[in-house]
Amino acid sequence: MSPQIGFSCPDGDKIKFEDCLKKCCMKNRCLSLPTLKKMSQQRIWEGVPSTTQLINGIRYILLTTTKDFYQSPQDMAFALLGTKFHASLEDDEFIMEKKCKSKNMTGTFDFYSPETKTLWDYKTSGGYKVKKALGLISRKISDPSGERYKTSGKGYKKGDIKKINEWYQNPNEIDAWEWELQLNRYRLWVEEAGYKVDSMKIEATIRDGGTIVATKYGLKNNIYIIPIKRLPDTYVLDFFNKKAKALKLATAIGWAETCNDRESWGGKRCEKYCSI
Repeated sequence: MSPQIGFSCPDGDKIKFEDCLKKCCMKNRCLSLPTLKKMSQQRIWEGVPSTTQLINGIRYILLTTTKDFYQSPQDMAFALLGTKFHASLEDDEFIMEKKCKSKNMTGTFDFYSPETKTLWDYKTSGGYKVKKALGLISRKISDPSGERYKTSGKGYKKGDIKKINEWYQNPNEIDAWEWELQLNRYRLWVEEAGYKVDSMKIEATIRDGGTIVATKYGLKNNIYIIPIKRLPDTYVLDFFNKKAKALKLATAIGWAETCNDRESWGGKRCEKYCSI
């Protein structure tokens, strides 16, 4: 999948995977050898994109599949966590980790329950993304404990009942477009195989669960079940087929337009999180 050929070391140097695994270029290894070895096991790009890939911008896919690059092991930590998490859930008794393929894309769904006719996908995610997928928003209410402010401040006076954030779900605020597209594409494959899908759900484990960051987003649990809405079949197929076609053209000419606002997370991905 990726032409990542090595690591960016903590001291600023770059080293190819095979050289790193043979001998560290620093005095001490930045991580354990088994962890670095697992991180070095990259998928080989064979020209057919995955469903997950196609949700990204075409330029991002083009660069990460055609240009050699190095990445810090620290920046790969959450991807490794997700890989280990999926591996730990494999079970021969269930329909799990099944690979699907069409002429222009591939995909692997995590779990289908014949009993409930539910298609599941497991995610390890940051709290902000889970908050958006749940449609959580906050409003100020009076503290049920009746606690009062001991001093005056902006917007309140000494003796006033304290205001706290109350979090609640607003269906109009739900933003899970990546997960909706991904699961609905898997759904079409599952249905093509003769299985009925009555519902789709994400089981999201929060990477920063139990921390101040998660609490700030109104998240009290470490794992959330997130219902995924059914999208029209034609909409799903049109989205992925157009992206696959655009990637094929971009690969042929070696150029693609910049990622749009949604694909670049409002520009934040380009600024802080792009590995290329």
